[in-house]
Amino acid sequence: MFPIPIGSKRPRNVDPRVRKAEACLWWFRRLAPGANSVYPIRASTPHECVAIHSYTLLSEEFVSTCHVPTYEAFLHAADLGPIYRRERRFLQHLQAGCSKRRWVLKSPDHVYGLDKLLAVFPDAAIIQTHRNPFDVVRSQIRLTRVLEAMYARPRPQLVTSEVRKIEQIIGYITRFQDVCPDVSENIIDVTYRELVSDPLAVVRRIYD
Repeated sequence: MFPIPIGSKRPRNVDPRVRKAEACLWWFRRLAPGANSVYPIRASTPHECVAIHSYTLLSEEFVSTCHVPTYEAFLHAADLGPIYRRERRFLQHLQAGCSKRRWVLKSPDHVYGLDKLLAVFPDAAIIQTHRNPFDVVRSQIRLTRVLEAMYARPRPQLVTSEVRKIEQIIGYITRFQDVCPDVSENIIDVTYRELVSDPLAVVRRIYD
C-alpha cells in the first residue's frame, strides 16, 4: 500500500507504513462485514499480488469488487504485458537492498495472462492447485458477496456468473497449455487436499 519508505533510516520499532496499512485495513473490515471470515488480511500477512496490478488500472481486483461487465470485457481483451513489466519494476523496488531470494506470489488471476507473465518472468514456476469445483464456486460466491456489498446490493444472478467465471478460468489455462506445450515444465500441479494435509511435503516437492 505504501511502497516508498518514509525517511532514509530504517525505523527502530514498527514501520509507520505498517501502522497506516493497518488503519486502512481496519476501515476495510468495517465497510465489508464478513471480510474476516473469507479474506482475513492484515498489514503483515500475505496478500494477492493482483493488488500491484491495480496501480495500472488493469486489475481483476476491480472486477471482484464492482460488477461492471463492460470493464471486465475490456480487461480480458487488453494487452497484459505492461502490467507484468510494471509488477517486475515494483518487485525490484521492494527488493532493493535486500537479499536476492525468490518471490512467492499468489493470485488465480494470473491465468488470464500466463503468456505475458512468462515473457517477463521466464524462469517463473507456476504452481497450479486443483480443488473440487463445487468448493471453489462456494468460496468464490462468499468472497464476491462480501466485496460487492461495499458498493451495491446483492446480485440475483451471482451464482450463475461465478460458475461461468470458474468455467472461463479453466478454459484459459487449458487452452494455454494446449497452445504452449513447451511451458509444461514451468507448471507444477498440486491438489488442494495434499496441500492442506501435508503442506511441507508439497513445498519440498515444488523446490525439488
